[in-house]
Amino acid sequence: MNDRNLTPDAFEYLSKSDEERIIYCKKDHWIGYGSAAKLVEILEDKFLDPPQMRHEGLLIYGDSNNGKTVILKRMYDLHKVKLEAIEKGNITTYEIPILYFQAPTIPDESRLYSLILDELCVPHKRIEKVSIKANLVKHYLCKLGTRMILIDEIHSSLTGNLNKQRTFIDDLKQLSNSLSLTIILAGTRIAHSALSIGAETESRFPSIELPRWNNDRKYRSFLATYERCLPLKEASNLAEDPEIMSALFHKSEGLIGKTVNLIKKAAVKAIKSKREYIIVDDIEYLPKL
Repeated sequence: MNDRNLTPDAFEYLSKSDEERIIYCKKDHWIGYGSAAKLVEILEDKFLDPPQMRHEGLLIYGDSNNGKTVILKRMYDLHKVKLEAIEKGNITTYEIPILYFQAPTIPDESRLYSLILDELCVPHKRIEKVSIKANLVKHYLCKLGTRMILIDEIHSSLTGNLNKQRTFIDDLKQLSNSLSLTIILAGTRIAHSALSIGAETESRFPSIELPRWNNDRKYRSFLATYERCLPLKEASNLAEDPEIMSALFHKSEGLIGKTVNLIKKAAVKAIKSKREYIIVDDIEYLPKL
């Protein structure tokens, strides 16, 4: 009987070996907490936009390791290609409605186009002229019905030469305009500063900050929900133990990614110790030597 209200998968894993349960604890689990669920809802709304002359994109920004990548990948998983053939007239094709990739480490349009072509599995020469790559990108994105591009770690492309940064941003806007698709960006405050260079750019990529957590009811609710994903044989009551909750919050610095990593490591220790529940001494990044 699932009296601890574990998720169905976690409950199923209770009867498996320690090794299998440890691997499961290390996996990523989507938790639709308030801010994350709201952002996915916003992205869904943009994904369903009809073709327009000027699609409004979005910048999600905040501290590193605070859940931006998880949100983008959640959106990608909801709409990624299922490799189902689609008949268009006498032609059989496939749709790739959404793309996800990490931004190039410099503001370089040639690298940007290569990343897109790689995601589309289109053969190309990396040293090819930019104009040829650009035409390939536009041809295949149109042919494959791509409606949204998710670009993570965009701050990597928005450092260094200001002219190159502006050119790179213009390339993104032109790609969106020419193909009537939506571009979503995610990055740190560096990206927010770089995209605030002008009113036109700010209006094209309005920004939403993903803030750090406070040690409050919302954080407690997240801990309680995440514990449901852990196939431990005893309850840890993470959200009800003030000492554990305080340790998680302070060692994670209010960052959701760090919180999750701490819980994963603690759950593994709980299984290896045969204790089967998390104690405050389990809340650490690395063991003391």
